[in-house]
Amino acid sequence: MSFYQGVFNRLPVWLKRRIFPLDYGVRSFIASLEPSAKDRVLDAGAGEVRFADAFGSCRYITLDSAVGDEGWDYSRIDLLGRLEAIPLAAECVDFVINTQVLEHVRSPEAVLEEIGRVLRPGGVLALTAPQGWHEHQQPNDFFRFTRFSLQMLLERAGFSDIEISPIGGYFHYLGHRLTFIPKILFQGNRTWIRVLLFPLEFVSLAVFCFALPLVCFYLDRLDLDQEFTLCYRCRAVKRFVPKRGVGCVPVRKSRALGTLQSKCRML
Repeated sequence: MSFYQGVFNRLPVWLKRRIFPLDYGVRSFIASLEPSAKDRVLDAGAGEVRFADAFGSCRYITLDSAVGDEGWDYSRIDLLGRLEAIPLAAECVDFVINTQVLEHVRSPEAVLEEIGRVLRPGGVLALTAPQGWHEHQQPNDFFRFTRFSLQMLLERAGFSDIEISPIGGYFHYLGHRLTFIPKILFQGNRTWIRVLLFPLEFVSLAVFCFALPLVCFYLDRLDLDQEFTLCYRCRAVKRFVPKRGVGCVPVRKSRALGTLQSKCRML
């Protein structure tokens, strides 16, 4: 854990929400899903399983390839595997969440198609993906997305009722960027130089990591267009595709799903 992350973790929650509103924007988006107790939720790219508390009443299945941050704890992952080949049967989950993962896969199209495969018809995908972000988890960092690219990818993967909106605008974006100034200026220095410069680092930390991001949090409401954003949230529904001559058979009564559900119970 870096020095800056350690300082941030010690702040009160109300201040962290304003200094780094993106994390709480993602959390509130996922919390808004509210699946029922009978639903199955797949967290595709679950990492350290930070959303487990949001799905305590339903079957929450976690999947990850475990190639993200080296310091992460992947011990709570249910399924170890790639998102391009999800180790689940077709149409066996009701919700899929995929947060801050799509930029790390080599083929976003293949991942979204695979998510569509495991979702039942009418099932919901909740996805977040970055537009403006620094390189991270190198070398597994490949893409950034506009709302139009996300719309196109989701439509091609068989989703409808697509809702895409930014999580914050230009000032949230600016506030986050300012927090990197002390890291860039001081973090690479030798220890003895950093000790000598600590008063200056402390001042820059207070200004660029606390004061200015806090001001930017309140200024963000002035950005009506929100063409600059750190991240987009997307909600989409898997389309029903009636089989020729059969019609729309209720999903939970289909013979195929019975087999799929039995496979899911084995997790």
